[in-house]
Amino acid sequence: MTTLPPPTLDVPQYWLAPVPDTSSGYRPAWFVECSLKFHSLRARIKHTDERRFLAWAARGEGPPDWESPPLDPSGLTDAQLWKSPPRDLPHRTQDYLLGAAVLTHHVEELVNWLSRREKLRLWFNQNFDAFSDVGESRESFVNRLAESAAESIEDELAALTARVNLKLLQVQAAAERKGLGQNLPEAKLNEILTDRRQEFFSSITRLEALFSSGERLIVAADDNQPLSGVISDPDLHETLLHIEADVRRQLNALCTRCLESAAACDAFEIGLQPSQITVLRKGVLWLPEPA
Repeated sequence: MTTLPPPTLDVPQYWLAPVPDTSSGYRPAWFVECSLKFHSLRARIKHTDERRFLAWAARGEGPPDWESPPLDPSGLTDAQLWKSPPRDLPHRTQDYLLGAAVLTHHVEELVNWLSRREKLRLWFNQNFDAFSDVGESRESFVNRLAESAAESIEDELAALTARVNLKLLQVQAAAERKGLGQNLPEAKLNEILTDRRQEFFSSITRLEALFSSGERLIVAADDNQPLSGVISDPDLHETLLHIEADVRRQLNALCTRCLESAAACDAFEIGLQPSQITVLRKGVLWLPEPA
């Protein structure tokens, strides 16, 4: 049971619990809980945040400093907000104006401050006319777009594969005319990208590293077998190396463009009007002060 009655005010009062044993009294802070409704037709989004704001009550008529709360309001839980004092400690009330009229004025200032300051920040990619989800990181958004970017180059990839296969058929025919009868490697670009799409497009960094490593993109039946071990004729071997270098260059250019289109993300901010801010709860929060 408390032996020191709390002050009589015409505003709701809350007490932060638990109270440390070293506390010598309660100091008043303003406590406001708001609903922030972010709307954007362009981003096709309606998102509501509920946030809490704290500021020390200033002595006299001074305005509260909402930018420097006495503690992180996002970490407050309802279980910590008691409606009666957890311990019978003195309340610091001297020179504090804690009435309803003062609180109403401060809340109006807070709403105006939030309408100027608070933004919902998303990522926007103009190439795909796509917005990130609320709270999604840029990396996650780009990785998600990379799959769509990969699909967008499938026709060009198929055309590149067809051109390379035609070159290989021409080389095959030339080899047969020379009596070499070599079985040449196929250009399995579509197969490679289909089988390994998750690896290729799950990360911009990994994909760029893969292409810069010079990994073979035209392969023999055994993907790890070098061409030099398959083709014995020096001229034929040189021709295949030129084809391989050319297709690697074209594929790298294609995928670089794909990556750049996915990575072209800009910050997109959604602001607030005062009418989009609803005050859910307000009052004085008594915070324990150390001795």
